[in-house]
Amino acid sequence: MERYLSWIRQLNQRAETPQTLEEFIESASLFSHTLGFEFFSYFVCETTPFTRPKIHVFGNYPGQWLHRYKEQNYTVIDPTIRHCKVSSEPVRWCSALFETCPQLWTDAKAFELNVGITQPSFNARGYIALLSLARKNTSIQDPEWEALKPLIKAFSETVGYRIFELEDALANTLDIELGQKEKEVLRWTADGKTSEEIGRILNVTADAVNFHLRNIQKKMGACNRVQAVTYAVAQGHI
Repeated sequence: MERYLSWIRQLNQRAETPQTLEEFIESASLFSHTLGFEFFSYFVCETTPFTRPKIHVFGNYPGQWLHRYKEQNYTVIDPTIRHCKVSSEPVRWCSALFETCPQLWTDAKAFELNVGITQPSFNARGYIALLSLARKNTSIQDPEWEALKPLIKAFSETVGYRIFELEDALANTLDIELGQKEKEVLRWTADGKTSEEIGRILNVTADAVNFHLRNIQKKMGACNRVQAVTYAVAQGHI
């Protein structure tokens, strides 16, 4: 933990001079080296669209691997992402973890991402975030694993905070605001109510309900009300 605190002190000492995202990524990559890992990445995975969710990747992973990952749409089958949807605990990479997607595991090893650990980062509406450290060799034995757990958790929290602080475009992409009336319309739509029924419940016209639904669909990039509801559920709006 002292290594992490030393890194934080270095970051704070530089606070007088505005830090760019690129400078922070370089600093985080250097810190990952002190933990014994050549590669570091911070993934932000949007929850929609379901068939090809958009990902934002920061770090020093091999560019060819990232291209392969996106090309094969590995986001939808990556077990580290699946783990981060249900747990806040770190996970060690192993063959058993990737047994349902052996090609992903084979491809990762082809780019020397042989040994790794993934820590779920903070979850919020519209995305899943995770920090991963990887290296070419030397498996993570239990003593190192136990020592890494608090370090990688603290590291992921700092990385997540700084990246969202420094990358305005990312925050703007993921930030969808729905009004109270829009949320009410969504909830009743999710319960299977028609526009006319919702209008009677909310004491407004069916045209007003449809107006809200069109606005919701536009904000969420949905083609129809069914897709808008499923996106809203996935992103935690209702």
